Amino acid sequence: MPSITKALNEATNSAGGFTVPDEFSNRLLALVQAKTIVMPDLDVRQMISDVQYIPKVTAGTTTYWPAETATITESNPAYGQITLTAKKIASLVAASSEVLEDNNVDLANHLVEQMATDLAIEADSQIYSGTGSPWYGLNSTASMTNAVDATGNLNATAASGTGSTITGAAISISVIQKAVTEVLKDKHRQPNVSYWNPRTIGSLIQLTDSSSRPILNTETWGSPILRDGVLGRICGTDVKDSTSVPVTLSYGTTAALSGACSDALVGVKGMFGILGQRRGFIWKTDYVIATDVYQWQTTARMAFAVKYPDSYCMIRGITN
Repeated sequence: MPSITKALNEATNSAGGFTVPDEFSNRLLALVQAKTIVMPDLDVRQMISDVQYIPKVTAGTTTYWPAETATITESNPAYGQITLTAKKIASLVAASSEVLEDNNVDLANHLVEQMATDLAIEADSQIYSGTGSPWYGLNSTASMTNAVDATGNLNATAASGTGSTITGAAISISVIQKAVTEVLKDKHRQPNVSYWNPRTIGSLIQLTDSSSRPILNTETWGSPILRDGVLGRICGTDVKDSTSVPVTLSYGTTAALSGACSDALVGVKGMFGILGQRRGFIWKTDYVIATDVYQWQTTARMAFAVKYPDSYCMIRGITN
């Protein structure tokens, strides 16, 4: 990447900055999208303004079997609205001239790989666990409508901590089946993806049926679904692991429940969330003459909103 490396070292004055070539920005966007776990399973929309309103169906029509010449009862669909508000995601890296002179790595490749990784992790984390700034994530009690705790209790949507209706336990196949059923009961199709912290994957591998056969259908090297980050399948869902799924949740005061629980999500791809892309990544480089430091900055603007809350079900209070 000689042209990019050259651009990264051609700093301009602090008033303007230098826009890095498009191929660098495009490569970063592609890497971020490839490195995220949740983002590829969202309904991705291009935003034409800072705020975009998207209609959604909240209730369908009713179908009847009228008798001959009988009046057909009128029914009309109901609609709601999803609001996407673009927020800025940014990263800034600084390096002294000494570091640049003495390093023996390809700076451009190193920067784009590292910053793409960090940006992807942060985007996934906020999509999954956002608490309102920049947005409410999938496992926020402000977003979810379907939840089951690890012991099988339904309607476990209360906030964690004291007074919670959630009881912690190790993951079991019956709880996963119950989460799938909750989505099906809300007239969505079979859930086809689930997200787990890597720590919980070990527990999934140990689940067996009545004949001691593994429940998790793990994939072997060469399987095409491995390209999409899928580790295997369980209860019809593609199993994906992500460190953005928290393992420090509190659902009680005992050592096993206080700050040591995880959760998981079972849902239908393309239905549980919308990602709005206002603009892709823009890269700039700058030079601070007073400190002899080069700086590289990248920013993008995106939005996220839950699309159909009943198209996914959270499994809460998983202990390991």
